[in-house]
Amino acid sequence: MTYRVITATLTTRTALHIGSGEGNDLTDALLRRDAAGRPFIPGTAIAGALRALLTRLAPRLGAQPCAALTGDTRPCHCAVCRLFGSVNPSDSAPETAPSTASRLLVFNAMPLDNLPHPFIRDGVGIDRTTGAAARAGAVKFDLEVLPAGTKFALRMELRDPSEADERLLAAGLAEWQEGRMWLGGRVARGLGALKLTDLEYRLFPLDEPEQLLAFLKDDRPWERAQPQPGWLPAQLQALKPLPCPDSPRGIARAWVTATGILQAQGPLLTNDVTVSGIYGFDHAPLLAQWGDWRNPVLTGAGLRGVLRSHAERIARTLATRIAEGKEEFLNRCPACSPVESRPDAPLASCDALLRKGKVPSDEIVDESRLCLACRLFGSTRRGSRLIVEDAPYHSADGKPPRLKMLDFLAIDRFTGGGAEGLKFDALALWKPAFTLRLHLDNPEPWELGWLALVLRDLADGWLRVGFGAAKGFGQVILQDWRVTLGYLTPDDAPEVAELNLTPVKSGIYSAVTLTGGTSEWQRLAQKWVDAFHQQVTNFSRPSELALSEDSYFGWVDALYPVWKGGAR
Repeated sequence: MTYRVITATLTTRTALHIGSGEGNDLTDALLRRDAAGRPFIPGTAIAGALRALLTRLAPRLGAQPCAALTGDTRPCHCAVCRLFGSVNPSDSAPETAPSTASRLLVFNAMPLDNLPHPFIRDGVGIDRTTGAAARAGAVKFDLEVLPAGTKFALRMELRDPSEADERLLAAGLAEWQEGRMWLGGRVARGLGALKLTDLEYRLFPLDEPEQLLAFLKDDRPWERAQPQPGWLPAQLQALKPLPCPDSPRGIARAWVTATGILQAQGPLLTNDVTVSGIYGFDHAPLLAQWGDWRNPVLTGAGLRGVLRSHAERIARTLATRIAEGKEEFLNRCPACSPVESRPDAPLASCDALLRKGKVPSDEIVDESRLCLACRLFGSTRRGSRLIVEDAPYHSADGKPPRLKMLDFLAIDRFTGGGAEGLKFDALALWKPAFTLRLHLDNPEPWELGWLALVLRDLADGWLRVGFGAAKGFGQVILQDWRVTLGYLTPDDAPEVAELNLTPVKSGIYSAVTLTGGTSEWQRLAQKWVDAFHQQVTNFSRPSELALSEDSYFGWVDALYPVWKGGAR
């Protein structure tokens, strides 16, 4: 008998929110804390994220799909359920369908020394018609977060595992080592990115009475267990990904990660209510940690809103060209306004239309009943596979960001002079740069084509982030960007395989990296863009979920000539 334990360090790459389900007068959502008031990551959250990851991976590693994927309500005996416990435990007929307990014990991850101070993160939705904050949509919110760089001690114990159990667990840990780990709330909007480091697999033999007695007397036996060098590489070497099953729903196939530098062309305004209030500014930059003026940050939620809003305009523009009239456009519009809760309003959200159609809020909605934007970017009815992380400050020369004090004054429309009581100021960042990172699991070609168009416009300087976009602030250009594509077998990414590039290992995936603007990227992106154009052309809404009004089609036809097929 042997005591087996895995220890590691979890380091947050972005801000982290593990909610308690409670709020107070300061914030809508408080962090989860222990009895001593220290924030921590519950073992249930870690085990849940790891189980979800391995549920998607296991069928590609020779295991049968879990009942969680197939929807079967009978007791499951797949590899994941043997490791984590039965997903559908049952006491009936235990001799024929025995339920099993978890062989993996995941403990709460407690913070290491010098825990940074938590702070409040604010957010607001974007009105798709005006491009401004959607105050009328009641989409203002805030939550308590831990800053990037916070470290936690991870510990897992294995009870009588098989070789298959250890290999499956190693596959998940290898993915986390590569930085493909997200936990907590608002993951798709920038929070909860972590990386696993200092991984050690340790053994403590318990065959002799003296060993067992020493184990029982020690309050921290994992510290006395002996590390086993090379455990993870040896387990990964035994893993051979298999072709994807015929029904790939929910099963891991591929992923894409895009990274680059967002370089501002002038002043950029962000705002942290707490910082601005304490230091006496009307607007002050959001900082990665409290008081750390060397490291401002752009929120993933803000970046995601800008990217989604622009992607929606691209899709609606294509649909407008295809549609023969307003009624057809309303039936074919591929992008709703996710903050519009009224079903009869322009670009009403998919959720509002589903509520109008009497679809219960807890009913699982098929993708065919959602617009293309909600399929890619997510909605209240279905989560998103696209993650837009917080963008930390990037300094090529190691210098801190430059700050500029700006004063503003509203103009009285009657007198032409300054409007009394409408003076405000802002502490702006002058030409800052930030590191952008996007990640998409199991991408479809049309989704990649859509993102490729957004990245192209971002690289051309068409998008603005932060406050004051209409006043000339926040213009950014995406520079030095590259796209990494990971796949389990070449059949999962045939377009990439055709490029004849030499892949490298990334966790259990093979991965290739393309630099934006190269000929390889252009050829690949063009295929994806064609797939996106075809998807928009073929898209139509279910008749009961068609829009009743829009703010795009037909508004300028009387002012500008419309060109169609060579005639005006």
